[in-house]
Amino acid sequence: MGLAQTEKYLKRHNIKAGLTSTLIADRALARGIEVFPDAQRRLTMKVGGRYVWFDGSLSNINSVLARRCVRYKDVTSRLLQNYDINAATNVAFSRDQLHQAWAWAEAEMPVVVKPPNDGMGDEVHVGISDFAEFQRAFAAVGALSESVLVERFIPGVEHRVLLIHGKVAAAARRIPAHVVGDGVSTIAELVEQKNRLRTESANPVHFQIPVDDVVVRELAKQSFALGSVPAENERAWLRPNSNVHSGGDGVDATDELRPEEVEMAEQTAKAIPGLRIAGLDLLLPRDGQGSAPHVLEINGTPMITGHHYPWYGQSRDVAAMLVESMFGKESDRRPRPPEKPRSRASRQLRQRLRPLRPLFRR
Repeated sequence: MGLAQTEKYLKRHNIKAGLTSTLIADRALARGIEVFPDAQRRLTMKVGGRYVWFDGSLSNINSVLARRCVRYKDVTSRLLQNYDINAATNVAFSRDQLHQAWAWAEAEMPVVVKPPNDGMGDEVHVGISDFAEFQRAFAAVGALSESVLVERFIPGVEHRVLLIHGKVAAAARRIPAHVVGDGVSTIAELVEQKNRLRTESANPVHFQIPVDDVVVRELAKQSFALGSVPAENERAWLRPNSNVHSGGDGVDATDELRPEEVEMAEQTAKAIPGLRIAGLDLLLPRDGQGSAPHVLEINGTPMITGHHYPWYGQSRDVAAMLVESMFGKESDRRPRPPEKPRSRASRQLRQRLRPLRPLFRR
């Protein structure tokens, strides 16, 4: 049908037609699968005896228990560590516990300070090693959230790995916003050039780089300013986090994953029954950084569009993979519901979570 026609189809049937929903609907309609709106106009399909809806990256495809587990980064980390999976060591503090948090952080330097859940990469402060910087970061996060997560910094290169029904579907290397010097242009000019390229490329998921106080501070750490002229091929980093919404680059890295990294990612999914789709933020040893893969966090509402539209590298049709995981291969005529977590696995998970219940009540 094509995405433009699918988008018109969704609007005609009163279904929200964002890019994610359009991609999924296009793959479903191509297979003759009925799509329809629910009361909130979300893209809905009947999978076996269950209704599954999608609203952008939000969906109910994961079980309620799985969604609750991955919502809190500190809970997820402790759960994975119980399964002997390398996960970031962290503690969530209330925003009035600055000195208690610093006492913990001093033994873990350097540290990362960030919100305990959600956040879209906002207010993530990386590589902190002195109290003044820690206090500023703690206050900035505390202004947005009642709790502040303090985490031991782990070296490595950040990747987002998409899992569908426990199997690796795609991976992207996430590169923080940056420009590459040509020996002539200032950093401000290089940013303008890259933003112009963003516009010309019409890539729907890669955003322009905002020039703000965060950029100024990050450049200062490298002894740069917006008027500096970096040498040819020299990189100037503009933001501490790699989120594409703040100008980062998503680069396809699916074929670069090592067998042990694929195994670790899939073991992570198995640790949480009912986790049918997930985006793992992994720190992988690359370019001389890090020595072992670690799980930073699990996103239960992952953005799939980045794998369809990388800044460069191969596009991965993960929307088709998702539809196939729900309904089987095209040759399989009988729809089948997503696998239900085994009752024994669910009991084991609930037992492991019992000591962490206070964290869910925050």
